[in-house]
Amino acid sequence: MIWALAVHLTEESNIKPTKKTKWIIGLKAGFSLLNAKQRDQYSWVAKTNECYVYTAEIDHIDKENNIYNHNAGTFTKYVRSLTKEQGDATLSISHAQELFDAVTNSFNTNLKCHLLLVKGTKFGTTNGPIKAAADGDNWQVTKLGGSVSEGFNFTLERVE
Repeated sequence: MIWALAVHLTEESNIKPTKKTKWIIGLKAGFSLLNAKQRDQYSWVAKTNECYVYTAEIDHIDKENNIYNHNAGTFTKYVRSLTKEQGDATLSISHAQELFDAVTNSFNTNLKCHLLLVKGTKFGTTNGPIKAAADGDNWQVTKLGGSVSEGFNFTLERVE
């Protein structure tokens, strides 16, 4: 699998969290903590005036393709291949393309970004409403591979 290449990170590059995370109710409220706006309510990424805000579903049922380590400061995500030919919804493909474009831009420009931790989403294992917490540190895309039509993976690392 493509994502396996992104899992191996050096200990020296990992930065421990510097701020305590505080959980609040609602994804929209979480994004507003960072002054970030989504293109639409189902977008997989949001944007501030300065950077992108990525979400890490820390309780995702697919643990192999959503790997989050708070203390190590790493998040790796694998997004499966999405195409019309496979019967995927146009909106899902559009959201995947939006995420891929944001990650590509972040990776190519070394843009620092933010990470919003979420649990209780549609594919989460936590009962109750969606909860969100902004990681107070900056993150950076350190690995990227694939495409929307082939499936893609990326790794974010806490950098400061």
